[in-house]
Amino acid sequence: MVQQLTIFDVPTTTFEIGNTVEVVVNVTEKEVEDYYYLKEFQGVRGRVIKGLRGQQYEVLFAKCNRVGIFRQSELRRG
Repeated sequence: MVQQLTIFDVPTTTFEIGNTVEVVVNVTEKEVEDYYYLKEFQGVRGRVIKGLRGQQYEVLFAKCNRVGIFRQSELRRG
């Protein structure tokens, strides 16, 4: 059985400043720049420090003292 969803039924995962997140590599190796950028942060937990336009977030990784910018689809709650 197929069920039609409204715009209110679509699940959204938004992050707030201070949330702990982990980077997810969700692109193929064909997308070289994205793949290697994400691969560098894969499995490392960070904290959202700023929300940007277009569902992007700045994330601080305390262990390596670096900041990265990621799309919402590239993050999951850590």
